[in-house]
Amino acid sequence: MENEDFILMLPGPTDVPKQVLQAMSRRMINHRADEFRKLHESVLEKVRKVLGASSGDVYVITCSSTGGIECAVSNLINKDDRVLAFVNGLFAERMTVAAEYYSDHVTRVENELGTAVTVEEFRREVESRGKVDVALIVHNETSTGAFNPYVQEIADYCRRQGIALIVDGVTSIGGYPLELSSWGVTAFVGGTQKCLAAPPGLAIVYVSEEARERIRRNPKRPHYFDLVTHEEFMKRFETPFTPAITLFYGLDASLDYMLEMGLERWYAAHRQGSTAFYEALERMGLSVFPRYQFRSRTLIAARLPSGVQDTQLTKLMKEKYGVLIAGGMGKTRGLIIRIGNMGLVTPERVGRTVRALLRSLEELKVKTEAVDVDRIVEGAFSG
Repeated sequence: MENEDFILMLPGPTDVPKQVLQAMSRRMINHRADEFRKLHESVLEKVRKVLGASSGDVYVITCSSTGGIECAVSNLINKDDRVLAFVNGLFAERMTVAAEYYSDHVTRVENELGTAVTVEEFRREVESRGKVDVALIVHNETSTGAFNPYVQEIADYCRRQGIALIVDGVTSIGGYPLELSSWGVTAFVGGTQKCLAAPPGLAIVYVSEEARERIRRNPKRPHYFDLVTHEEFMKRFETPFTPAITLFYGLDASLDYMLEMGLERWYAAHRQGSTAFYEALERMGLSVFPRYQFRSRTLIAARLPSGVQDTQLTKLMKEKYGVLIAGGMGKTRGLIIRIGNMGLVTPERVGRTVRALLRSLEELKVKTEAVDVDRIVEGAFSG
């Protein structure tokens, strides 16, 4: 397989449009001059549209998505806060571990893998604790393919109860319509290298207006991630520390690509791609990992057939068919495969991935049902 003849269908990073690669080849500029300020302002304006952030503050920070989680947690949580963390996979676990560095009172609520906390379960857990200051949930759990469809309702409940809600949206931003300001989410963290079809290395952090005073009251904010400092620099569209200028160019170009296509069409492509994947998986006899109501449109997870190792399957798909997917991670390692339906979601890419999976399973002696890939893909993308 030629080095260039492959597609990234990973949980991230994902392939990016040619315009993004071209944008990142521009020459360096002074990050304390008008050229960068205009670029930064442009990026923030477009990110707000994707987030549905008509109010609150939005920051694009040079770090990984995990750094963005650290930023939100460290600014909003202090050692005396009573934190309720809902853990339904590895990334929920990581956010919880981060919170435990800043609060001495973190309570974990374990959810079954492949599910997410419902409104009723959330309310019941809060009421059984007496008082909760901060709650942590994952919008789309990348390790299991479980999407939480109840974030808006949970956020509304938290707002009425005076609970700060921090949401990991790393693999939902750009894949699902968001209206964070009207939902009442306190803080939301997104990644650029997933559904935004941009390069890795930047985190997007949204904090509500109500969160500002809470952050200012925090007696021990971090140095690099101090959002009070970031807010001061933001007044002139600068960053406190040297930003990854090349990545800002790339993100600006990817956002242009999305907005020119139209956000409704962009989101629809993710929905259509997931419809094709789930039908194909079921027809070939593979079991989808998350429960039906929690199936993600951006991260497709299916159980491995008996006798097949994820390393065998992913290696064969990569080396023979040029399609890169991932195995499980954390508690799902060796149990599932994960396919990224993110960013550049097209009938061609989805069809190529399904064919590669089907043929690879056949070569590994897995008995599968006949699958009309063209019909499935065409049907999904015409709907």
